[in-house]
Amino acid sequence: MRTGNISLVKKMNKQLVLKLIRDQHPISRADIAKTTGLNKATVSALVDELIAEHFVHESGIGESTGGRRPLMLRFNADAGSLIGVELGVNYLYAVLTNLNADILWEQRRSFRPSEGQEAIIGEMMELIEAAIRRAPATPYGVMGIGIGVPGVVHTESGTVVFAPNLRWDDVALAAVLRQRWPERPVIVENEAKLAALGEKWFGAGNEFAHFVYISAGIGIGAGVVLHHQLYRGVSGLAGEIGHHTINVNGIRCSCGNIGCWEMYASEKYIERRLAEEGRSEWLNERFSIAAMALAAESDEQLARILEETGRYLGVGLLQVMYAYNPEAVIIGGPLAQAGEYVIDPARQEVRKRILVKKESEPSIIVSKLKEKSCAIGAAASVLEAVVLPPEFVGV
Repeated sequence: MRTGNISLVKKMNKQLVLKLIRDQHPISRADIAKTTGLNKATVSALVDELIAEHFVHESGIGESTGGRRPLMLRFNADAGSLIGVELGVNYLYAVLTNLNADILWEQRRSFRPSEGQEAIIGEMMELIEAAIRRAPATPYGVMGIGIGVPGVVHTESGTVVFAPNLRWDDVALAAVLRQRWPERPVIVENEAKLAALGEKWFGAGNEFAHFVYISAGIGIGAGVVLHHQLYRGVSGLAGEIGHHTINVNGIRCSCGNIGCWEMYASEKYIERRLAEEGRSEWLNERFSIAAMALAAESDEQLARILEETGRYLGVGLLQVMYAYNPEAVIIGGPLAQAGEYVIDPARQEVRKRILVKKESEPSIIVSKLKEKSCAIGAAASVLEAVVLPPEFVGV
């Protein structure tokens, strides 16, 4: 139960009730009152408002616990639609979802970074327009657009400050999209942060208050969730861990630094090692970690390259664990498709090197949402901004 400024308290209590219904439906008004500590009259009034706003509906009669059988409440996932877009280094992936992140429509397109910003943004806008056209009729329609980008983002303005693998600097992406769709909220954020948000709401992070999501593909990024909320840092740099140095005499990174973690625990490292080992048949546009892992079952050379990558992943994960002390580390992105060929060596490296054994070892697990984490997280960012703001419902 919350007290203080009457208007703010009502808003916070209403969000608290809505989140409880979403998380525990079907649930009765009496159970909401018991769980939140709010009195029954307040709960009833708030529920009536949420029903009138189409976010909640009554779904039948529940079991009696001695008195009259209660009316059960459910979250209405079909009150509106959400659009999430992942801007990858060489692809765009867009989803249209309901408010429970059930995918109603999706589409993926490949591109070459050399096509340039304007062409890539143009393709992104075409995908968003296609998603809007396919949105079902709902009380709120398309409630917003979320975009995940592989780089540093100024969240408030939606500007891509620096995306080294795309060669983008100071691109006002949100402003461009808002010009096209001024009536809809547009959120632009780092792709790993949004993937963490997707896992928090709908995936492997749902059971943890403190976790770090690692996006490991061509590069490495992270999304940090502390006390159930996405942590961005002072200037949005929290999570740019792919660019911490693990080899001072190492290879130059696309960011200009030497020996960055992402040069050793990523697709870049795997491709480099394949070239060194004379396995050029794997170095083409159809290359995938999943296919390589499948072949590694009967190919010791491929298995060894994946194992090396996993060990480097584990070395970098130690810095993450020391910095944030999370309950879990969730591995996502293409590297996660290698499964135990990468994850098990990473676990072993952590276990061997960590300062304090057992108690300080977080779970290292694979993403539940897999390749959809970022796009679903982008949709979830709209859900948080428009329907369930975390500052009101965080516990």
